Amino acid sequence: MFLSLRQGGPQAKKSPRRARSHSARAAAALLFFALLALAAPTRAANSGGATFALPSMQFANPGYVGVYRPDASDATGGNVTIDTGITGPIIGGFSDAGNANGNSVTVTGGTHTGEGIYGGFSDGSGSASNNIVTITGGAISTMVFGGYSQAGTATGNTLRIFGTPDLRNSGLVGGRFHWDGMSALQDTRTGNTLEIHTLNLQTSGIDNFQHFRFYLPDTVRAGDTVLTVDNGVVIETPSSGPSTAPTTVGVGIVGGGTPLAVNDTVTLIKSTSFLFADTGMTNTTTGMAGISSLYTFGLETTVNSLLARVTSIEQTDESVRKSPSEGKAAGVALVTQGADLAAGPGMGNARAAAVLGADNMAQAGWAGFGATSGGTSRYATGSHVDVQSFSLMTGLAKRLPVSGTDLLVGAFFETSVGSYDSHNETAAGDSITARGDSRSNGGGLLGRVEATDGMARGLYAEATVRAGRLSSDYRSDDLNPTLGEAEYDINVAYYGAHAGVGYIWNISEQAWLDLYGKYLWTHTTGADVRILGDPVTFDDVDSYRTRLGARFGYALNKCITPYTGAAWEYEFDGTAHSVVAGVDAPAPTLKGGTGVGEAGIIWKPLPDSGFSLDLGAQGYTGVREGVGGNLSLMYEF
Repeated sequence: MFLSLRQGGPQAKKSPRRARSHSARAAAALLFFALLALAAPTRAANSGGATFALPSMQFANPGYVGVYRPDASDATGGNVTIDTGITGPIIGGFSDAGNANGNSVTVTGGTHTGEGIYGGFSDGSGSASNNIVTITGGAISTMVFGGYSQAGTATGNTLRIFGTPDLRNSGLVGGRFHWDGMSALQDTRTGNTLEIHTLNLQTSGIDNFQHFRFYLPDTVRAGDTVLTVDNGVVIETPSSGPSTAPTTVGVGIVGGGTPLAVNDTVTLIKSTSFLFADTGMTNTTTGMAGISSLYTFGLETTVNSLLARVTSIEQTDESVRKSPSEGKAAGVALVTQGADLAAGPGMGNARAAAVLGADNMAQAGWAGFGATSGGTSRYATGSHVDVQSFSLMTGLAKRLPVSGTDLLVGAFFETSVGSYDSHNETAAGDSITARGDSRSNGGGLLGRVEATDGMARGLYAEATVRAGRLSSDYRSDDLNPTLGEAEYDINVAYYGAHAGVGYIWNISEQAWLDLYGKYLWTHTTGADVRILGDPVTFDDVDSYRTRLGARFGYALNKCITPYTGAAWEYEFDGTAHSVVAGVDAPAPTLKGGTGVGEAGIIWKPLPDSGFSLDLGAQGYTGVREGVGGNLSLMYEF
């Protein structure tokens, strides 16, 4: 902070030079740190590792290593990110005599002319398997290995390439072992995968891959080339040796905007010399454009190229395009369960708490109340969605003195959390599953009026209004396995209201019967997302429900009152419409009838205490099937 200086008077005689000196120093210091802060984001930095002098005879320079084990222990979990050039080797995990498995290296930039890039490196007889090297940028003029072992296996490694890195002077190798003449041949091919997520790459060579995965961007055009190799290419399945697993090729298209048509070809691999591939490569493979279109590719080979030819284009199975909307439907189900809590146990507990408060405080105070519910339900949506949920409502309520009526007002906060699993099936019988989580937070107002005198005694009307935010996510590995996991996250608004009428018949001093009807409306807004490159629009969803039911209670004494009830509920809408890549998708719906049964007990520790507890259980059958429970607390302030 700058020091202030006053002019004139005795204050000015007190070391003005010292004050100015301190101010200048403070200003200079602030300026220095500000310049550092501004400069920091522009400075490139490598992360996740450290520099080590490696014991391997293979390296002349120190290496940048994520996990370093100079003994026989395993090197696992290394994760380094590189964006500046390094003279020595770059290694995710290094073990001198153990395994180097499950490590990763990500290269985002820089010029690399060093001693190789390795996902995992074992300097002994350990394996170097299940490592990942991801390249998104930079200029690389050195070899890139998924895994490297001096005398062990190197399998299950993955090289992933995105963007426009310069690989012209680099070789791409799935696995390699250094045979010193004393070790048996080891498997360095099985399970190794080359993933390419871009076009127009060039490299000096590829070796020891069993799987090739080509993820074509939606900008791909007929005649484009994915990978050019400046040497001969051998991708045919070995007839002998430690790995005879068949070579596989997968083609996918990211997004639905591609202009490819039937009979168009894309060159997947082009060699400047020769290409040897299995004759079986002519087998048809399929590639989905995002989640909306299904491209059937025929694989063809020439003397120096591997090509994919489009043989047909169709819409994907309805269940694939429907599945993302199941996540939206699950979120709607969670919000409607919150509405049930507010219109049911929440309203009842607010009334009971306010009655206690009014009786004990001459109708002058606010009473606190709370209610929770939870359970597991299966919703028949045309397929089905399983929802596990927990809801909480807490607030304040007050009973107002109005002649001939019992008037209740209150305000509350609500939150719900849940997880879901959705299940669909394609026409071919394949399962399409998805999973996700939902959470809502909001608040609302409640009111209730009941006639206490005359012929209308026992009649009541009630209402709630509520609003908040709903966040949901979605994950599925089944929509387009070639492109990987499909996912989205949305955050939308919800709002709604309920109105109800009923009649409480006091059969005796101990027994009562509550007959009621309720109408519940909930609205959730829509959202726009992209799923595996395809644009998806989720429409607004409205839920319109009616519930007719009855509840019977009998006070065993002043402390314990058990109750039981039944209701019939009908959902008139609850349909989660969506548009996938400009085409309407099949919509899951919550529409239909559900029977509800309940039983519970209200307990007061002391007859005249300001505290009571309501514990109940519910069962559902119909469109919604499952069980649930609620716990409600009432306390007079």
